[in-house]
Amino acid sequence: MERRKNDRFAASYNAEVRYRSGRKLELPVLDISLGGCMVDARAWSIRPGEQLSIKLPGLGYQPAELVWIEDERAGIVFEEPLYEPTLEHLSRLAA
Repeated sequence: MERRKNDRFAASYNAEVRYRSGRKLELPVLDISLGGCMVDARAWSIRPGEQLSIKLPGLGYQPAELVWIEDERAGIVFEEPLYEPTLEHLSRLAA
């Protein structure tokens, strides 16, 4: 069963993830949608349900939550969806 609500676009840039403790980690973004993104999680030890903040290229930190982690990938849902023009800009960065 498909869990995705929004179309996803390939990505090839990094995002900075900040834990509630303040610790920061840079992770490669694999794809992105209005509601969230998938990141390469090989360098990450975090559990689903954890609250975090994510900083995408050209944007400030925004609240998010880790919803799944599997096969060295992780799914992050944004607390507030991205605006369409912002998603279009981010999808062009991968081109």
